[in-house]
Amino acid sequence: MDYTKKLLEVRDLHKAYSKEGVPTKALNGITFDVLSGEYLGIMGASGSGKTTLLNCIATVIKPTSGQILLSGANISAFDGAKLAEYRGNRIGYLFQDFALLDNLTGRENILLPLSIHNIDSSIAEKHLNDIAGFLGITDVLSKFPAQMSGGQKQRVAAARSLISNPDIILADEPTGALDTKAARLLMEKLQEVNQVQGRTILMVTHDPNAASFCSRILFIQDGVIFHELRKNVPEESRPEFYERILKVMAQLGGGSANVL
Repeated sequence: MDYTKKLLEVRDLHKAYSKEGVPTKALNGITFDVLSGEYLGIMGASGSGKTTLLNCIATVIKPTSGQILLSGANISAFDGAKLAEYRGNRIGYLFQDFALLDNLTGRENILLPLSIHNIDSSIAEKHLNDIAGFLGITDVLSKFPAQMSGGQKQRVAAARSLISNPDIILADEPTGALDTKAARLLMEKLQEVNQVQGRTILMVTHDPNAASFCSRILFIQDGVIFHELRKNVPEESRPEFYERILKVMAQLGGGSANVL
């Protein structure tokens, strides 16, 4: 895929917290771009700042300083209707714990973003059926979350993140609560969403298996990016990319920032 257009630009992002009066820097000047149609992974140890970064992009939290631009517009400056439109239509969010509403069926959970924005129901229904068929969840649309397996719940959550045709999908440890088989199925579907439908995905993960589906990976340590891996397309296989990811992770675990 020819990546030329910058979809998301993160510029000198800082986020500081105060823990018991002691300032802690979760993000310490992060800068990178996400190109349109890219599948970018963010990896790092627990506490490295990767989820904080995703939450800043999702406008769940505000950065202390720096800028996040989506298609050239500074999302930190959004408020009111513009912020609601960004959260509802421009980004799709996939959480580790599914974040489904227990009192709604699979169908109702998926359609929730559209019902909030008053999208025509016949258009919504057709879109829902297409996505459900693609993700293999047609048979659970009338079930409640308590009646679904973990894999089914996460694919319902994936459908919800896709239903509004977002510019970018933000996935936070999407395989974290899944068994190996369910995790692999989800990653294969997300890869298809990226490669066949051309969707842009930004995924935070600690799982090298999940990360091996990405086209590029940024490694974060202590709130800064210290290494980048790109999959060599088309000659490098996923297992080969996985092995390279493991090597960087081993050096990460050793605490050395002087990697490769």
